[in-house]
Amino acid sequence: MSTAPTLGNLVLELPEAAALFERLGLDYCCGGSRTLDEACRRQGLDAKTVGALLQALADEPRGAGLEVHDVARTTISELCDHIVARHHDPLRRDLPRITDLLATVVRVHGKDHPELHDLQRLFAGTREELEAHLHTEEETLFPACRALDEDRSRDAAVDREVLALLEDDHAHTGDALCALRELAGGYRTEAALCGTHRTLLRALRAFELDMHQHIHEENNVLFGRVRDRIGGA
Repeated sequence: MSTAPTLGNLVLELPEAAALFERLGLDYCCGGSRTLDEACRRQGLDAKTVGALLQALADEPRGAGLEVHDVARTTISELCDHIVARHHDPLRRDLPRITDLLATVVRVHGKDHPELHDLQRLFAGTREELEAHLHTEEETLFPACRALDEDRSRDAAVDREVLALLEDDHAHTGDALCALRELAGGYRTEAALCGTHRTLLRALRAFELDMHQHIHEENNVLFGRVRDRIGGA
């Protein structure tokens, strides 16, 4: 398999690659514009070896591994609907749940583990920013995208500044995800302080994985298609 395509395009062409990139620490969402060679150099990995792993994945029957989300052949409107159903709606359920788990763990263990307070504060800020972000997408961007898909009128044009703002939000969220992982000890459940802490670590890890897929689908798929339609960078 060629190492020239970007990580984002590789996941678009082969959705199963997302799980491989997660295991190798290759950022295919916010860093989705990097080529495989560039990303491997950053992580100290051999690009030829990773390319061989990708080829092995490509040779497997579709659906043989973990659940994947193939958005390569969806319309812009269908992609917006998919993002709301697969990512936004579950986020609205999971963010309060993680907040409650954090509150319990901080109350029980925070005195002896001050890093838990930092984790709680960072997650609270990330939640607030994400909730505002989802509102902007659903009330401003996605309606314009659907109108663009239906070619209704020039008034439906997507604002390029909104796209740039949302991409900046994604970059900030990517930084926050890295910081959350560090504060939570890499989500190692064997180091959990109690059953509730173990549940919290698993929930935060699932949140991270979903956000990676979520940002990939927007940065590397939706936004690119919209820019192709409206013209310009």
